[in-house]
Amino acid sequence: MQRSENQKPQQRVYAMTSKFVFVAVFSLYVCIPTASLEAADIDALIADLGSQNQETVENAIEAVSDLGMEGRPAVPALVSLLRSPDPHLRAHAAIALGGMGRAALPAALPLAKLVTDSDPDVRHAALDALAEIRPAQRMIVPLLLGALKDQDQAVVRRAIHALARRGKAIVPAMIEALKDDRTEFYALLVLHEIGPDAKDAVPAICDVLHENNEPYQRQEAAMTLGMIGPNAAAAVPDLMTLLDDPEVGVQHAAVFALGMIGPPAAPAAKSIRDHLDREDPFFWVAGAWALAKIFPENENIKKIVTRFVAQMLTDPDEHVRRMAAQTLLDLEPGPQITLPALEAALSNADPEVVDDALIAIAGLGDAAVPIIIKALEQPKARSHAAHLARHLGAAASPAIPALIAAYQDEQDPEVRTDILFALGEMGPNTKDAIDMAIAACNSEDEGMRYASFYLLGRIGPDAMRGKDALKAHLDDEDDYYATTAAWALARIDENDPEVVSKGIPLFIKALQSPEPFVRHEAADSLAELGPLAKSAIPALEQAANDSEPSVADAAKEAIKKINGQ
Repeated sequence: MQRSENQKPQQRVYAMTSKFVFVAVFSLYVCIPTASLEAADIDALIADLGSQNQETVENAIEAVSDLGMEGRPAVPALVSLLRSPDPHLRAHAAIALGGMGRAALPAALPLAKLVTDSDPDVRHAALDALAEIRPAQRMIVPLLLGALKDQDQAVVRRAIHALARRGKAIVPAMIEALKDDRTEFYALLVLHEIGPDAKDAVPAICDVLHENNEPYQRQEAAMTLGMIGPNAAAAVPDLMTLLDDPEVGVQHAAVFALGMIGPPAAPAAKSIRDHLDREDPFFWVAGAWALAKIFPENENIKKIVTRFVAQMLTDPDEHVRRMAAQTLLDLEPGPQITLPALEAALSNADPEVVDDALIAIAGLGDAAVPIIIKALEQPKARSHAAHLARHLGAAASPAIPALIAAYQDEQDPEVRTDILFALGEMGPNTKDAIDMAIAACNSEDEGMRYASFYLLGRIGPDAMRGKDALKAHLDDEDDYYATTAAWALARIDENDPEVVSKGIPLFIKALQSPEPFVRHEAADSLAELGPLAKSAIPALEQAANDSEPSVADAAKEAIKKINGQ
């Protein structure tokens, strides 16, 4: 059971050339299986949708959402809620309708009206729903094109996504949108996301390449041609001229596009080589990558390029290092070329260089294990190596002896914590670390104590001799540590009376945690205890309606196991 700071999601910054991914989460699970839904049940939900009690209405929306297409009889009632004065209800009703897909087609027009709602959350929900329902193009396209001019960038992103989902069919409309200064840039983003199917737009996109006063448009136009790939071969001459663009970003985008077009861009190869003499390390790497992509069958070029790019992993510029790492991931030259350079990068004094090298190392998969083992011998690389081992999980099991040796040699508690977590991801394979973890249970460092609990729990029944060390923390003043100790014990010996008597109240309390992963693990722990956890069923029944689907599923599964199903 890992604390949230160890599971921080990567915060993605939406650059204008990124592909936007949206997930509308409104799936709260109810206890009635969809397959057994009867007319009386849906009628009751429809009645609740018309209630004057807001909580009753929201619960009914949640229940209907869970039914997906089976909730179609509730469409009229949900459409009525689209006119609610409460924006929260309007948005939730829209999301529920979107979850029904084509079954909610009768709601398309009312949803279309919400695209200009005063509340941005409602506009977001309406656009997402229309993207799922997919009404006729003549209705939706004008609305989405209008949404591209919205002041709220989240609305614009949703419109881009909804338009791109229509694929090839939307391309003619995007060609027209390229003629309007207000929508030109966003039309490029839509075509960027559509990719190869946007080939009919290539001539119109090439026109944008020549807009002298619009460097961002030129850059995005080049990137979009790259995403269209070989189908954009006709753009090669225009892209070649951009290699001399006054804006460096446009030059980089042009060489990226030529590399993505691949063999059809062979006429640009000489020009790319001629431009490699400029003082621009990023272009060196991008240009080398492009040449390898243009001549994929030429093993000699690939070998020269990858050896050069591997050396660029230690460049002072982080953008160059990251481009080098991504190039190695893409070209997959094999460990015999990358291993020596990656080992050198890991031993670099600059921690940022080490971080960027890890991107390339991670792409090696199991082949990265020898580097991890070697890196663990270097104190300044240990933390990074441990993170990588943790990422690889059981595949990094050959590094277990090296991880244990590094832990014993290491004095920094933070690095030791990283190593304990890495070992934990390898589960029962780490039996040799049991005594080390038991000793860490009483460490003065909170991180080490917590990581040791996690490691022992992941080892499972083989860590039986660690029970006493864990039991000492069942009465810890910090509920989180007490619960984690109980979580570990439940996985080592679920039949221990002390685990049952002290652990169940802790898990029940953890079901109310604001952290979804804590609620999930609490439900899993109760499932481990099986019939012994019958007193937790009321709390689990409540958790079965959790707003996080994975928690709701875990709670339902726990109820089944406790009831012996």
